[in-house]
Amino acid sequence: MTGRYGFLAIWCDMAAEDLQDYRNWLTQEHIADRTFSPGFLGVRLFEALDDPRSHFILYATENADVLGGPAYRKILDNPSPWTRRIMPKFGPFDRALGEQVLKLGNGFGSHVAIWRIRLAGPAVDLASLAESLRGFVGHDGLVSLRVFAVDRGTTERHSEEKTMRQGGEGAFDLLLCAETIAERETREAEKQITGMLDRLFPDMEGADSSCRRMIYGEAAHEGPAQ
Repeated sequence: MTGRYGFLAIWCDMAAEDLQDYRNWLTQEHIADRTFSPGFLGVRLFEALDDPRSHFILYATENADVLGGPAYRKILDNPSPWTRRIMPKFGPFDRALGEQVLKLGNGFGSHVAIWRIRLAGPAVDLASLAESLRGFVGHDGLVSLRVFAVDRGTTERHSEEKTMRQGGEGAFDLLLCAETIAERETREAEKQITGMLDRLFPDMEGADSSCRRMIYGEAAHEGPAQ
């Protein structure tokens, strides 16, 4: 799996009474523990446009092997007291790891439309998919598109953190991410691409989507706070 960027994606809802504690935990401890771990490149935190209690976190790593490596596994098996307190409060949760397999366009947007895609058949034809998606990039505020492939073996690996939360992890095959510059554009991208998912992914078994805005980010090159 070496050679392509790795990803770690997390979906998590929190009750209103725990929302501020959850966000403090993310921005003051949890995200930094990962972002400044060897092999991590950066992270972005998003909230759903229609529900600020719904969060999506997307990490990038130098390659997918980082996510099965000893440094990250040590983090997962040694949760902090704050982590032990907050994780049992998680609402609907999902988590997936793997690698980026397709990138069209450049840069990140302030908003994203994302799709979790479940396939019934073999892996998707990336060349054909790229050709079908290429026309979206550069129009109506959509700056880039990325496709990530889930590695079930890495996602399903046991850890101490996993024992403290509920919910399935990575019960899908591909994550499609459209980067846009504003809310209107991301809603339009979600509508247009959702309408052609069955053509983009002929072996698709099911999918879900959401629109989100970025509320926080960290970059590994900055290093942790002193």
